[in-house]
Amino acid sequence: MTNTNITVFGLGTPNRGELNQVYGAFAALAELTGNSYDFEQMFLLPLGINSVAEMKDAIRPSDYKNYNQFKAAAFEMLDAFFAKAQATPRVFVTAYVQAQNQFAGSNVDGICRAVKDYYKEHNLGNVFTAVLTSRLHNYKYVDLINVPKHLMTFTSRIRLLQNAKMRKKTLVTIGTINNFSQKNVKTKHKELMKKLASLKNDAELKDIIQKFEKFVAMPKKVVVCLGGRVEGPEVNFGLPFGKKIFNDAQTLAKCGYGVVIINGPRTPNDVTDYLYEQALKTPDVIFHNCKNIAQSDEDRAPNRWRIYSGPHEEEFKVLQKLGNIYPGVLGFDNLLVAHTMDSYSSCETASAAINTAICRKGLYVDPDLRADCHNLVQLLCPKYAIDWDEFVYFSQNMKVEPKDLKPKVLSNPLRVFAETVLSKIS
Repeated sequence: MTNTNITVFGLGTPNRGELNQVYGAFAALAELTGNSYDFEQMFLLPLGINSVAEMKDAIRPSDYKNYNQFKAAAFEMLDAFFAKAQATPRVFVTAYVQAQNQFAGSNVDGICRAVKDYYKEHNLGNVFTAVLTSRLHNYKYVDLINVPKHLMTFTSRIRLLQNAKMRKKTLVTIGTINNFSQKNVKTKHKELMKKLASLKNDAELKDIIQKFEKFVAMPKKVVVCLGGRVEGPEVNFGLPFGKKIFNDAQTLAKCGYGVVIINGPRTPNDVTDYLYEQALKTPDVIFHNCKNIAQSDEDRAPNRWRIYSGPHEEEFKVLQKLGNIYPGVLGFDNLLVAHTMDSYSSCETASAAINTAICRKGLYVDPDLRADCHNLVQLLCPKYAIDWDEFVYFSQNMKVEPKDLKPKVLSNPLRVFAETVLSKIS
């Protein structure tokens, strides 16, 4: 299908997971419509911010006293966007942020309302709004709700069956929309290998480059990707869990594995410090920091917990020469990637035919407030992914390797999402 009259823009976010969802939606719609444009120019951003890479705080209606205050701020952002836009987008996409708890749904509806109001008051025609990876809410200003199956509860299923209007605008998928693919992993893998080669003689990186060279040479590999805390208490991602992860890494290293542990923006700083310090003392375990690093005292404030601040700031700044090694580090043969159960990233790797495990033992996730995390484990294991503790046990006692697992490949809902959007606006 080719329709170059249909373009899309989306809400910028500093949260990597939600950002990848929006990128995925951009890519899917661009492919189906035959459009070609710079995705980086298609984000609605806070004033004074020139790219999503610069964002440190999310755009949230709940941060304002009332809708009118937020509307005024949103209109200023939209004015700045349209001052540079080459066309008027017909589709607006945003991602649901689970970590915003009770405000997540109203924040989505608030931003979509502001976008629709702007189009109406500026005579820009209709705009179709879509939310990705959402719980089932009775949105007033969202035209398409993407609800992954693991976010559906028994109650929400009943509500959907009973509400014909909501049913018409709800797209239930298995797994999450994302910007992840085997092709992208291979491309990033080549870039990573070139980067490692180019830094071979860098005096500041000598030790870590030697560890990576050893990792590359290992016949079997594991990459552990960490999620972390959320705004509320429903995910207890503490130091005891970090210690368990490192003990598991040591166990696998003794079984002949090369191990890389990667934190994420939500990984607590004390867990980050512990894992980094332990990895420095362990030859076959690498820790790589992927959190942004504090640049000012403002970044070190408690509300900026997604930014790393602590005793290793300067060391992590040096290690930034390596760039973000994910997902390139997943491009090796005979490799398994493990995600903690609070993260949806397991959907990405399971849909890209990468051996995937889910870590849950030792991590408390409230089964009532975050039933989605528990549902996702049940959805993926054992058909599409393996339980992490089972993998560690099998590796240690039965010599099982990643290449022996052969899981089913999870379907990617990208194309279905794009086709649904286009069918509803055509």
